[in-house]
Amino acid sequence: MQIIKCTFTFNSKSENEWQLVPIGDIHLGHKNVDLDLLKKIIKYVEETDRCYWIGMGDYCDAITAKDRRYDLNSIDPRFPTPDKQYRAIREMFEPIKDKCIGLLDGNHDYLHWREHNHNYVDDLAYDLGVAYLTMDAYIRLVFVRKSGKRPKQNRLDIYAHHGWTGARTLGGRINRITDLANIFPNLPLYLMGHVHLLGAVPPRIQLSVDNRLNVVEQRQYFVFTGSFLKGYMPDAMSYVEMKTYVPTTLGSPVITIKIDDTKPNPIRLTVGEIQ
Repeated sequence: MQIIKCTFTFNSKSENEWQLVPIGDIHLGHKNVDLDLLKKIIKYVEETDRCYWIGMGDYCDAITAKDRRYDLNSIDPRFPTPDKQYRAIREMFEPIKDKCIGLLDGNHDYLHWREHNHNYVDDLAYDLGVAYLTMDAYIRLVFVRKSGKRPKQNRLDIYAHHGWTGARTLGGRINRITDLANIFPNLPLYLMGHVHLLGAVPPRIQLSVDNRLNVVEQRQYFVFTGSFLKGYMPDAMSYVEMKTYVPTTLGSPVITIKIDDTKPNPIRLTVGEIQ
């Protein structure tokens, strides 16, 4: 686990909105990867002001011939080896490296590291000059408005985990992401990949009483961070078919963060999708 802090400054209310785009479960190297969609999302991050991203792991399939998961028919001939897969990912991430919060490991990345003693994600983070976050990270985003006599500061704390579950049902997967709140409770935002679902589950409402004896509502958002691996495609087997998983929507979520210092809860989150 890593704990990191990123600070963003702004001068006026017209600059009080940011976007966070988690990108993960790409599985480059499998011939079913939707590369056009990945490039579209990378372009969105690159061209959108005050837009940042976090890598959620499983950037590459990273499956070699000695692995029991190896299937020659599923390999993209353009990226047949982990070396070529991570090199291509590094080239695609290069234009948005200055907007990166950090890179998490995924289970494909981690299993290759464990079996072959080569940590490609650590290398990728080093080459891009961004934070290497391991499998999970506590992320603190601090927003400082400098207008007025005194700067006003607000923070957004996030717990992000690649995810690790064998749950087949939607309910089981939702239970897994909401379990993250048992590790670091009362955070406004939790991110999880791995299960190839995209979007937010219904937010959880937490109530408290402030110093003036007012009941204050805080929303907790649990967001699945999507995938780029298509299932049930002709002439290319994937684990989606092997385990008869239900097909899911591809893409990445986009989380809009808006700061309003005039309200009791100054940070407002909305969750959309890039498909």
